[in-house]
Amino acid sequence: MSRNNQSVKMSRSFLTEKEVTAMVNEDNIDDASDPEEDDNVVTYDSDTEYHREIESDSSSRSSSPDQQHASTSNIAVIARSGREYTTAPPRQVRRPVQNIVSFHEGLTNEGLTSKASESFKKFITPEIVNIIVHHTNEEASIRNLKHTNTEELYAFIGILILMGANNDIELPIDDLWGKVLGKNIYTATMSRIRFGELLSLIRFNDKQTRTERRKQDKFCPIREVFYKIDELFVKYYIPSAHLTIDEMLSLFRGRCPIKVFMKDKPGKFGILIMMLSDAHTRYILKMEVYAGKDERPAEERSAKAVVRHLVKPLEGTGRNVTTDHPKTGKAPVTLVSYITRLKPTKNLLLLSTQHDRKVDESTEKKKTDVNLYYNETKGGIDSIDQMTRHHSVKRGTRRWPLSIFFTLIDIACLNGGTIFMKNNPDWNKKKHNVRRLYMLELGQQLVRPVVEERAKNIIGLQKPIISAIESVLGKTLPSTSVVVPSGASYSRGRCHLCLKTKSSKRKKTK
Repeated sequence: MSRNNQSVKMSRSFLTEKEVTAMVNEDNIDDASDPEEDDNVVTYDSDTEYHREIESDSSSRSSSPDQQHASTSNIAVIARSGREYTTAPPRQVRRPVQNIVSFHEGLTNEGLTSKASESFKKFITPEIVNIIVHHTNEEASIRNLKHTNTEELYAFIGILILMGANNDIELPIDDLWGKVLGKNIYTATMSRIRFGELLSLIRFNDKQTRTERRKQDKFCPIREVFYKIDELFVKYYIPSAHLTIDEMLSLFRGRCPIKVFMKDKPGKFGILIMMLSDAHTRYILKMEVYAGKDERPAEERSAKAVVRHLVKPLEGTGRNVTTDHPKTGKAPVTLVSYITRLKPTKNLLLLSTQHDRKVDESTEKKKTDVNLYYNETKGGIDSIDQMTRHHSVKRGTRRWPLSIFFTLIDIACLNGGTIFMKNNPDWNKKKHNVRRLYMLELGQQLVRPVVEERAKNIIGLQKPIISAIESVLGKTLPSTSVVVPSGASYSRGRCHLCLKTKSSKRKKTK
């Protein structure tokens, strides 16, 4: 359509014959350059309930003005790829049984919880943490460092969540445990050195067999943990009828065999994760990582295969899916061309397998049902990526499996927060930063068991550490224990109760 054509309306719900012909020509070029897309062609199945009458039969059509216009302008063009284009709407029939929703949105019985830490542990479960503890201790044995346990690793994750909630993630570790910028809760939970050790030691699979497995699977360093978490999403929440599919880019600039860059996001590098989520609550239901080319056939790695994998748990439930890049398979679709701006021309193309070309004549813009539905559900697209990056726990690292683990913690916080809010609808109801408040509550609950255990034996702890523990627990610790003043140290070869300070040093004599 020419930009100088002043007769063009601002909205239109169907294509002209010239536009259809142009699309067919463009379609032929695309098919010739990409033979692998032959399986993704859009065709019409005569066995479905969406029958179209290509031949002109006046006795089978209504005499209403709209339908008379459709019959006179009805054309059907079959491209070389097999796609069929027509300007005639499908016949209005009864909605198929598979598109009738018969479920209630909300929590399942397994999703009931009362504490923030319980909602988070539904995704980062003790079973998953034990797997990480096992492989982390294998690395600790190689380096002759102290082994960890489930409780300490949960506290480590809790510190990361608190750093994300407080926007401390960009600060150096030395500052976070320092006297000026440090926080009591970090100091009370573990030492700066121990936090750095765990950050360096944490592993997610068997290091001894990783090299051999990586030949067949580039994602093997964290695949087990990733998909164990993914399997849990659908257990706790029944989503609404409106779902969205979009990508999340887990930012990473180091060496990585599955790293990609986004053409529409210049300068953004990382691991691409595709997600299926609820358009209303932003609850993530399924995720799939792009692991690059591997031994699988091309049809199993295609975009259509990814979408089918994402929607498989909810297939046949009558839900609708909104996506930026639709792959419609062989279902009948409605193509809407909507001119949103004349100078310069901006054309919005929409595909739908549910709606026809019905136009809302009551409004000035005269949008179609496809436009209205897309506007209602498109909020889920890209919003999850934005939400997880806000108050993210991700610290700078050169190890891409650790970067993925940070992203998994962000996703678990997002889904856990949704479950917690559904269980406690009145919790901080009038506040706008509820997600940050949930992360603060969650982080404190995860670190508290370690802080309480540390408070049972304060012998040898410096005074600032004891003050930090008292601040976190909200109580004064017994003063009967011997406390090492700040700046003092134990005297070697003497009783541990005898302290050596600067003032007690003997002067040398000639």
